[in-house]
Amino acid sequence: MEKVLATVVIALGTALFQVIMKGISRTEIPPRRHGLTREDALFWSDWTLAGCLALVGSMAIASNQGKSIEVGQVWLAFLAIAVGFSGFPFLLRLVAYDVNARIKPLGWRGLGWIFPANLFGMLVLLSAVYAGADVYEWK
Repeated sequence: MEKVLATVVIALGTALFQVIMKGISRTEIPPRRHGLTREDALFWSDWTLAGCLALVGSMAIASNQGKSIEVGQVWLAFLAIAVGFSGFPFLLRLVAYDVNARIKPLGWRGLGWIFPANLFGMLVLLSAVYAGADVYEWK
């Protein structure tokens, strides 16, 4: 449970620092005092990529060290890659983006599509940690 909690804290901390860095580096968009857009709150692709790489990387290292790899872990890797890199992005394209390739506003402050997208990325990352991949330390 500690690894899962540590992963969530690291992922959310990284997201916070990404937003801060984007805010500092962007010019203002009048009438606002910052250049951030709704898309800057999307981290699902980062978390999906980190989770898939951690899962596949840990399986490769385990295999190289002669350790056995569970079939369920291999299927989880295939599922995470297939859904994370094709199925989910296509679903977002169909339902969450408008014709101008901007995320559609929905719900509170127009952030509605951002929450399910980020939740998906976090689930992929957490599934990798749960299956045995440590994204923050390699043993």
